[in-house]
Amino acid sequence: MKKAMLFFAALLFSVNASAATLTLVGDAANAGTVGISSGQVVTANWSSSVGGGETVDDKYTLTTDVTSGGYLSLTFNTLADNTSVSVFDGVNTVEPTIMSIASLGVVDYFWVLQAATDYVISIFIESANAGSNYDLRVETPIPAALWLFAPALMGFFGLRRRAQVAAA
Repeated sequence: MKKAMLFFAALLFSVNASAATLTLVGDAANAGTVGISSGQVVTANWSSSVGGGETVDDKYTLTTDVTSGGYLSLTFNTLADNTSVSVFDGVNTVEPTIMSIASLGVVDYFWVLQAATDYVISIFIESANAGSNYDLRVETPIPAALWLFAPALMGFFGLRRRAQVAAA
C-alpha cells in the first residue's frame, strides 16, 4: 500500500512539474479585461457598453515559464466585418483565420510557446455591433503521455496483485 501511495504522489508531482504556467497581461488602454491572469489556463474578455460602432484595439502579452504547446481559443459574438486577430512573437506575426459560424466568429489556433518569450495577441474590431463581445482563452494541454502512462501502470499493479493472490 505504501508503494502505491508513493507512486501516486510521484505521479501528481510529475504532472505539476511538467505543466507550463502561462501569464497574461493586458495593455492599460484595452477595452477588454483579463479574467484569469496566471496558470495553465488564462482568459480575457470584452463586452460592448455602447449601442454599436465602437472600435476595439486590444493587446495582451502572454508568456510561459517552459516551452510547451499553446492553444488559443477566441469567440466573437457577433462578428463585425472588420475584425482581425494576430499573434506576434517578437519576430514573426501570425494572423489566425476567423471562421464565421452564423453570426459568431471563432478562432482556434495551436502553436509552440517558447519559454521566456513575450507573445502579443492583438484583437482589432473596427466597428463593433451593438451588444457584441469577445472571449479569449489560452491554455496548455496536459501531456498525452500522462493519460496513457497512468492506466498502464494501474494495469501492471492489478496484474501484480493478481499474481500475489494466485501464489498465496
